Amino acid sequence: MTGAGRGARRDSTRAVAKPPGLVRRPRLRYPAPRKTGKARPCPPQRRLPPTMASLTAILTDLMAGAFEALDLPRELGRVRRSDRPDLAQFQCNGAMPAAKLARKAPRDIAQEALSLPILKEGEIFQRLEIAGPGFINLDLTDAFLAKHCNTIAADPRLGCPEVDRPRRVILDYGGPNVAKAMHVGHLRASIIGDSLRRLFAFAGDKTWGDVHMGDWGLPMGMLINELSQRHPDWPYFDAAQSGPYPAESPVGLDDLERIYPEAAARCKAEPEELEKARQATAELQAGRPGYRALWQHFMDVSIAAMKTDFGSLDVHFDLWLGEAAVNDLIEPMVAEMRDKRIAEESEGAIVIPVAEPDDKKEVPPLILLKSDGAVMYGTTDMATVEHRRREID
Repeated sequence: MTGAGRGARRDSTRAVAKPPGLVRRPRLRYPAPRKTGKARPCPPQRRLPPTMASLTAILTDLMAGAFEALDLPRELGRVRRSDRPDLAQFQCNGAMPAAKLARKAPRDIAQEALSLPILKEGEIFQRLEIAGPGFINLDLTDAFLAKHCNTIAADPRLGCPEVDRPRRVILDYGGPNVAKAMHVGHLRASIIGDSLRRLFAFAGDKTWGDVHMGDWGLPMGMLINELSQRHPDWPYFDAAQSGPYPAESPVGLDDLERIYPEAAARCKAEPEELEKARQATAELQAGRPGYRALWQHFMDVSIAAMKTDFGSLDVHFDLWLGEAAVNDLIEPMVAEMRDKRIAEESEGAIVIPVAEPDDKKEVPPLILLKSDGAVMYGTTDMATVEHRRREID
């Protein structure tokens, strides 16, 4: 994107208006040029960049060749889109920083550059002119622009090159919650995230899309507590039983989407129910067999529905993981942080102090483990980063 043209620049003595369409750049430092007394001929072997290059890349290569022929650094030939497209299509401001190196007026340097054979009006340039103290404005011919556009249109990649060194890119998007219906926020994150994944992949990078479900927090405990009161005879709630448990889920996604709001409302209205839900969450995360089996049913029916919904949007994921996938990493991660004195105990919880001496207000610590042993979102997020570092290759 291009910004709006800047106004007059004010120095210590007076306001100096810049020539229309031209931008004053910070002074650059380059090696001093060789003093030959005359311009070197343009290297005959120099060729234009491939026609699939961007217009600014093509023009920069031409302008860089001109500055090089004047024994000036090629970097001075950088061309960019004009800040004033009503005056010119492109501009090069290299003559300004070149003035100190060459000990000449910027307009003289610009004139010498434009007089070289490599820069002339004709097939490529409709107009080349010097504006103000030495800025170079460039306009291209319609024929050259049409040829360039047609070449790009005929290319399967539309002129987009692949990266020289492919990167490993993990994109975390979607973020639906198990047992809960998705909303417009999930739609936005999913479309943007998958679009970015496709762009990185098209550029040649190795990508992974991770749905990163919310599947391990208090909502799971709310559901387990609610179902234990509605169906106390289910085998999942017998603490003395360790399995096997039914292979078929006793609830469908419609049941979960109906029951969860009711369970959440009860927990909000009745503190004792909220405490039961918290206890169920802690026992689930601690590995209680019946709760794990019921939770797996929640996962299975939810993921099946998610894949259908995301498929209809043409949004794809490589990893169908949630917070629970990193549960086994949390205990050793927390232990390591305690050993390294990164984390400490506070009122029965394990926390990471994050306050700084110059904080203007109290900053609470990051809670890794609550006093009842339950983990927080920050805990699973940190474990997720560690899991990706270890597992994704």
